[in-house]
Amino acid sequence: MMKSRYIFTTSAAVLAITAIPSAALADGPYVGVSGGIVLPNDSSNTGEIEAEVPATPDFGSIPLGSEIGLDTEFDNGFALGGQVGYAFDNGFRVELEGTYNEYDVDEHSDLTIGGAVLDGVDSAVLTRGAADAANPLVGDVLADGQGDVSNFGLFGNVFYDLQTGSGFKPYVGAGLGYQWTDVEYAPSDVAIADDDDGGFAYQLMAGASYAVTDSVELFGQYTWRDTTDDAEVPLTLLPGTLEVEGGQSLLTAGVRVKFGQ
Repeated sequence: MMKSRYIFTTSAAVLAITAIPSAALADGPYVGVSGGIVLPNDSSNTGEIEAEVPATPDFGSIPLGSEIGLDTEFDNGFALGGQVGYAFDNGFRVELEGTYNEYDVDEHSDLTIGGAVLDGVDSAVLTRGAADAANPLVGDVLADGQGDVSNFGLFGNVFYDLQTGSGFKPYVGAGLGYQWTDVEYAPSDVAIADDDDGGFAYQLMAGASYAVTDSVELFGQYTWRDTTDDAEVPLTLLPGTLEVEGGQSLLTAGVRVKFGQ
């Protein structure tokens, strides 16, 4: 009896293993959707004053061309994506992908203008109001990090699925595209910047998929995404611009559905 059970169990396992390759996603067109989290890099924002800020009785002028620096820490956010692609029988896939992600500001710090750190200065230095002991310091205003950043991108991707002879396939990929970035910085509800900019972007991907049926597979993916140039947005508090860095790590999962199966 034990021998019969062993033979039955072994035979069933062999049949299951040999059946897996038939579940591998076939070549042809497909669509996909995905979602997950975005882990944005903190941004060392840089910019410059584009018009001289006149002196006041309490503060000196800010010359044209003065450099601006501001560090921003972000919270993690959410990411969504949609894909339309074609899988070839040699392991390569090409894909058009639309992406969206959004994340909030945690805090700003270390504001510099012309190389001088202003965190310990009366915040009226920025508003050009009158200095007053009751006014908050610049650093206190910045520490209340209100605002958010959102990104919408379109990418053309190329992938290579490693053929394992089973429904499980690791893969790697890369993509080029264009990303629109909307930046809202409003610490302590004081508008600093609120505008958008677009630029070329790239992404590198690694992940794995598992075929559930001949036409449906699940996948999990890590993506590194960045722009070739930082998003440049005009300041609303001072006459100048600020460049915001856009490096992001994304952890996503989704489903692909093959047509015609």
